[in-house]
Amino acid sequence: MNPYNIDNMKILKYCSAILLLLICTTFSLQAQDTILNRSVSVQREYRPVIHDAGKINSMPQVLEPNEDKSPAVYSNFNLPLNAGYNIHVLPAADLVTEKQVDPNKGFARFGFGNYLNTLADFAYPLVNTPDLKLDFSLNHLATFEAKRMHTTTKANLSFDKLFKTFDLYAGVGGGHEYFKYYGNNVNAANSPVNLDSMATAYPLAMYAEKNRQGVDYTPRLYNLNALAKDSFGDTFWRFNAVAGVRSLTMSDDWRYQAEMQYRVFSSHNGMAENLVHSQAGLNSQNGKNRMGLDFAMDNMMYTSKNMPDFNYWKSYTVLSLNPYYSIERPSYNVRLGMKLNLSFVHGKLISPVADVRGEWKLIPKFLSIYGGLSGDYEVNTLDKINTENPYVFSDLRVLDTYTPVDFYAGIKLKPLYNLLIDGYIDYKQIDNQYFFVNKEYDLAIPQYLVPEAPQYLYTNRFNVTYGTASHLKMGIRANYNLKKLVNVELKWAYNGWSVNNQQYAWNKPKYDAQLNTDIHINPNLWVSANMYYEGVRYAKLGDVAMPMHDKVDINLGINYSYTNWLTVFGKINNVINNRYQDFYGYDVQGTNMMIGAAFSF
Repeated sequence: MNPYNIDNMKILKYCSAILLLLICTTFSLQAQDTILNRSVSVQREYRPVIHDAGKINSMPQVLEPNEDKSPAVYSNFNLPLNAGYNIHVLPAADLVTEKQVDPNKGFARFGFGNYLNTLADFAYPLVNTPDLKLDFSLNHLATFEAKRMHTTTKANLSFDKLFKTFDLYAGVGGGHEYFKYYGNNVNAANSPVNLDSMATAYPLAMYAEKNRQGVDYTPRLYNLNALAKDSFGDTFWRFNAVAGVRSLTMSDDWRYQAEMQYRVFSSHNGMAENLVHSQAGLNSQNGKNRMGLDFAMDNMMYTSKNMPDFNYWKSYTVLSLNPYYSIERPSYNVRLGMKLNLSFVHGKLISPVADVRGEWKLIPKFLSIYGGLSGDYEVNTLDKINTENPYVFSDLRVLDTYTPVDFYAGIKLKPLYNLLIDGYIDYKQIDNQYFFVNKEYDLAIPQYLVPEAPQYLYTNRFNVTYGTASHLKMGIRANYNLKKLVNVELKWAYNGWSVNNQQYAWNKPKYDAQLNTDIHINPNLWVSANMYYEGVRYAKLGDVAMPMHDKVDINLGINYSYTNWLTVFGKINNVINNRYQDFYGYDVQGTNMMIGAAFSF
C-alpha cells in the first residue's frame, strides 16, 4: 500500500473536520458589528508545539494595523502547560467582563474531564506595586487514566524590582512529573507482545541491547522479566533558580544584561543533571550604529546511582561568544556578526557559525522582506530531551547538535489592514541530528533453546540514531482579524529532509499545519476552534520503515462569563477521535471533554 494514498473514509473525515471549522468562522461573520469596549485578561493556552513561521517572529511595526481595539491585559503570571501528551485546555483566565479585572488580584482555575483528566491553576501577586512585584503560581495538569497516567505539577515564585536605570529580577521554581510507559512493545512482525507473559513462558530467554553508545559500549544482557519491570514508568524532578539584572534605558548609552540560572533535572530510574547557565550582553553606540558582545556559558554535571559506569562524561562546559555590529534605521536594520562556540572535554572543540541578518521595509505599510545566514550549537541537556520525549531510555545522553549553516529568507505582506501574510524558506545543514527510535533488543541465546521466543524485540522505550542532515523548510503564515469579532490564523509548512545514513528523518513530518479560529459571539460568550496536522511520518523498527498515522487533532472550546469574577468553560478535544501516535506505540486519547471554571479574587 502506498503510504501517501489516503482512503476515501479518511478524506471524508478530514473534509468534514475542515468544513466544521469553516462553519464556525462563517457563523462568526454574522455576529454583531459592535462589541463593548472592555479589557480582557487572557492566559496562554497549551497547544502542540508547531513553531511560528519565519525567523523574525516579531512583526515589523509599520505593518501593524492601526484600527482602534479594546486593550488586552495579558497576565503577568506564566503558567506553562508543556506536558507532552494529549491534553488540551482553555486559556486560564478568559474573564470577559463588563468591569476590568483588577490587575492586583489573582485567579484560580479548575477543570475535570473524561479519562480522569484534571486541571488546576492558581496565581496570586504577593506584592504588586509599580516598581516591585512578587508573584506565586501553581499549575497542575494530569490524566489519571489507568493506561496513560501522566501527571505534572509545578510551582514558581518570581521577583522583579525596578530601579531608575535598571531592572533586578529573580525567581525560583520546581516541578514533579510522573508517567507510565504505556506504549506497545512489539516484535519484528510489528505485533504487540506482553513481556510479563513472555517472561513466564520463556524464563531462559536472554536479550542483548543494540546500538548502545557511551563510555561503556558493551551491550547489556536482560532476561524478559527484567525488561518487563524496566518499562513500567518513571518520575522526574525539576528545580530552577534564576537571578539577573538588565538596563532599562533605550538611549544611546551602554545597554547591558547579565543573568545566571541553576537548573536541576533528576530521573528516578536514570541520571541527574546539574546545569549552571550564565549569560551576559553589552553594547554601545558607535556613530549612528551599535556594536556589542553577547556571552553565554553552560556548565553541566552528571551523576547516577544506578549506572555509575555508564555516564558519558562527569562534567563539561560549552562557551559561546557572539560579537556583532548593528545598523538600525527606520526603513531597515542589519546585524553583522559571528558566533564562536567552544565545547570542552568532549565533542568538537570549535564550532563557528555566521550571525548575519536583516530586514528591509520595502513599502513601509505593505511590504517587508527579511533574511539571514546563521547557525547554532544546541546543548542537548537531559531536561530538554526528556521534555521532547519522556519515554527515552533512562541512561540516554544525546550528543549536542551543531548547525553550521542556516540560511533563511522571507517576505511579509499586508494587502489589507487586517490581513498579514508571512512566507519564508529555511535551509539548514546539521551535524549530529538525532532521531528517536524504539530501543532494540536481539535474542542472545540460540533460538533452539527458546524456539517460540521472538528473535527481535522493540520496546516502548526510545533510543536515538544520528545522522548528518539537511533540512529544507518552506512555509506560510497568515493572520486575519475582523474588528473585535474574529481572529483566524493559518500556518502551513513543507519539510524536506535528507539524512546521509538514514532512509527517512524518523518521526519528522513532511507536512505540518495549524488552523486557529477565535470568535466573539457577544460580550460574554467566546468560542474557539483549532486544528493541528502533521503528515507523512515514519518510525524505525530495525531496518524496516513503519508508516505512522497522520496527526489530525481538532478541538472546539467555549467560554462564558457569568459574573465579573466567574467564567465557566468547556472543551471537546480530538473531535474526530483520531488515534494517532506522537511516538511509535503511544496512541493518544480519543475524543475527550473538559469542563471547569475560572475565578478572579
